[in-house]
Parts: sequence; C-alpha cells; structure tokens
Amino acid sequence: ILINPPMHAMSERNNSIMTSNSPHLIYLPIAGRAELTRLIAAVGGITITESANAANLGKPDLLETGESKKNYMSPKGMPLLQHGDLKISQSGAIEAYVASIAPLYKDLTPQQRAVDMMFMGIKEEILANCAKAIFTTQKEDKDKAIADVCTLFDTWGAVFEDQIPAEGFIQGLPYPTPADLALLNITISYMPIGSARKLAQYDFGKWKKVMALCERVKADEHVKEYLSASKYTVANPWGM
Repeated sequence: ILINPPMHAMSERNNSIMTSNSPHLIYLPIAGRAELTRLIAAVGGITITESANAANLGKPDLLETGESKKNYMSPKGMPLLQHGDLKISQSGAIEAYVASIAPLYKDLTPQQRAVDMMFMGIKEEILANCAKAIFTTQKEDKDKAIADVCTLFDTWGAVFEDQIPAEGFIQGLPYPTPADLALLNITISYMPIGSARKLAQYDFGKWKKVMALCERVKADEHVKEYLSASKYTVANPWGM
C-alpha cells in the first residue's frame, strides 16, 4: 500500500519526499497506533509505504520476511518503521520521526514540536485505555468497561474543551500540525477508540470546541483527500 501526500499549493508540500527509500510502516489493517503516523505523512508531505497484515499480530517475527521484531526494539508489538538503516518501534517515536522529516513541518520550533508530542502522548493514553476496555475489562465486567470509557472521555474532553482554540488550529498556524491530527484521530478513528465509544454510547458532540476544531481539520484539503482514500481509519475487521 502506498500512501501518497496530496498536492498542495504551499511549497513545503509541493516538495514532498517521494523516493524509492521512503519510510516503510508495518502495522495492522486498522487505525490503531498507526493512524496518526499516516495522517502526519499525508498532511506533512511525505510518501510512506505500508504493509498491514493482521497475521503479524503478537508474533516475534514478521511473516513476510522472517525478520525478528527485535531488530526494531520490539519483542512482538507494532507499529514498526524502517527508513534506510533506521528501524524503530513505539508509535510516539514513529510519529515524531515522520513529522521531523515531513516538508510541511520542517520549520516547527522545538516548542511547537513539544506541543505536538504532548498531544501524541495524550492520544496514546486514550487509545491504550480504550483497548483495555474493549479487549479486557468488558470480558469480565461490561458495566465497568463502560464506566471506564465514559470517565476517560469526560476527563480528557474537559481538558481539550478548556484549552484548545475556538478558531484556527492548536499551534496558531494556517495548517493542522500533529496536535490537531491527534485530536482528529481520537474523534473519528474506529479501532479501538471508536469501538470503545460505541460500547459506551458516548457522544463527543458534548464537546463543542473539540468537534468544531476537528471539522476545521477535516476541511483541510489534504486531510480530506487522505480520509477519502483511507482503508483503515474506520476499519473494523474484528466486528467489534
């Protein structure tokens, strides 16, 4: 699968990196812990290739090549990323790396990158707790799983609603950065966050500023183009 960055009027996106040595993402055919990387690449102006094979879930080696995931500093987990001699795991590291080489984001200050990484971390915390609720807690106590999800969304929704801008994007730039994309990831991706939201019948609509910002992000031409072509944003291969 080749994820191409859309054409953009801005020179940074026009100068997108498209080489035979593009970063290669290894994950599952779901949004999960790779969706934000995909969004950052598409909006930031960098082409990545991807293999998404559910058969690699929980395995120590990659079935396609036989390579050990230990080469990426991972015992069994994903996502993984290879770019030239670089091989890394951990979604936050992958997201930060792709953002650092994306043409659109090349001039972000250390402070702006720190804000983006903060939102990446919040996204990961929310995602991990949603996964726990749908894959573990609900098998033992469905009511507790629902309560946990509602508390999670209420807690972070209140923080977002208090802190994000009523207009424009989080960093005050004319385009969305990974911080904005992380919020979009939280509100529209299905597995596992959307599945947890479905379980709890939770309405993100109560957070007016959050949803308004996400609508502005979705209106970005390149976000719109990415979402229209994405196979994984709302994928639900396990029927949950």
